[in-house]
Amino acid sequence: MSNQITLTTKEQLDIYMNPQRLRILKVMDIHAAPMTCKQLSCTLGISASAVSHHIKRLENLGLVVLDHTESIHGIQAKYYKHLPIEINMGNDRNNDLKAERTLLSDYFIYETWNGFKENIERVKDRSNLMETGDAINGILYLTEAEAKQIKGLIQDFYSNHMVPTPNSIPWETAIIAFPHNYDNE
Repeated sequence: MSNQITLTTKEQLDIYMNPQRLRILKVMDIHAAPMTCKQLSCTLGISASAVSHHIKRLENLGLVVLDHTESIHGIQAKYYKHLPIEINMGNDRNNDLKAERTLLSDYFIYETWNGFKENIERVKDRSNLMETGDAINGILYLTEAEAKQIKGLIQDFYSNHMVPTPNSIPWETAIIAFPHNYDNE
C-alpha cells in the first residue's frame, strides 16, 4: 500500500475536506488506537450513524481501514484505524480545483493555530516546551537545492513520526514555507 495519496479529483477533495471527516481523522490520530464508530461519536458529539457514513467515505479514499471486530455484549463492534498516509493536496496541479485546495489549506492553518492558542491557555507551565509547543517564523535565505533539502528533511521526519512509539505523544503541526519572488527595480 502506498504511503501517499494525491488528491487529484473533485470527488477526492470533497471526501477529504469535509470538516467532520477531518475531525474524525484527527481524533483517531490523537487516540492512536483503533476506534469504533460509537467511540468516535461519543468523543465528537455526533451520531454513530453519521460517523459510520463518514468512515465509509474515508475507507473509499484509502485513509481508514477496518482493523478488527470484537463481540461486545453480543454485538459485533468494528474497530477502524487511520492509516499513516501522507496527503498531497495536489497544489502542484494547475486545474479548476484551486479554490477547494485553498479552502482546505485555510482550514488546516486555522484549526492548527486555534488549537495552539487554546493549548497555551490550558497549560500550567508555559516555560515547558513539552506542554506549550512553539511557533517560529521568519525569513530564511535558501538556494533551490537547500529548499529542496529542507522539504525532503521535513517530509522524511513526518513519514518517520506518523505512528506512535513508546514515550511519544501526539503533536499537531503546520509548516508553511514559500519563496518571496520580487524584482529589485
